[in-house]
Amino acid sequence: MTLPRETVLTGAAHPGTELQVLQVLQSAGGYYLGFLNRDGAPYSRETDYMGYSDAEVMYEMVRHVRLNDIDAVPV
Repeated sequence: MTLPRETVLTGAAHPGTELQVLQVLQSAGGYYLGFLNRDGAPYSRETDYMGYSDAEVMYEMVRHVRLNDIDAVPV
């Protein structure tokens, strides 16, 4: 699990297992963008909680930026 206010997208370490792709997730607090670990358990919450439609819009924005800037993303 990441530390409070630490996210995978800002460079937080991950558990050494491959993380699933960034996706819209839901908890009791609402919808958010986050990662699941290989076992399907929530690993990080990359955003604040929001409504579903806002989460979908944010997901598409992040996905678009990541796909267009793939050469700039460190491996």
